[in-house]
Amino acid sequence: MKRAAKTHDLKKVKNPGEKRRMAMKNKWSNFKEYFRRKTEDMWNDRGVIIFFVGFIAVLGAIYFTTHYNPNNDSEICTIESVEIIEHEDPYAISGAFETKECGTITMWHAPDGERIYPYLNSIEAGKKYRAYKSFDTRNDKTGFAVIRFEEIKE
Repeated sequence: MKRAAKTHDLKKVKNPGEKRRMAMKNKWSNFKEYFRRKTEDMWNDRGVIIFFVGFIAVLGAIYFTTHYNPNNDSEICTIESVEIIEHEDPYAISGAFETKECGTITMWHAPDGERIYPYLNSIEAGKKYRAYKSFDTRNDKTGFAVIRFEEIKE
């Protein structure tokens, strides 16, 4: 009887930190196994991932080839009317310009850090302006966005 009691007491006397270290070691190895399984799944799905990345790249290339304006092109337009559009946000003001040659063009930002409202008020109807197209607008002859106007003296 005494002998059984002694072995039972030895189990109670074990190092208390050892149990915690074993649990932490198991958690870390579980995490490594989980991470290993996830990377293996991603590696097996690489064809699908490459397809979607390629598809997004093709869509981006199509967008930039049709919308990007690297030369900062300009058109000469005669302004017929200026409309200042105020949006819900009081700082978001834009301008819409009706022109003879260029159709309807829009402006969202004033050049050189000026405020847009006074800049839009300075543009007069009936005068000719060189309208510089914005970088992210399509390179069309009509219906584009501008970054600034330059008055043409005749």
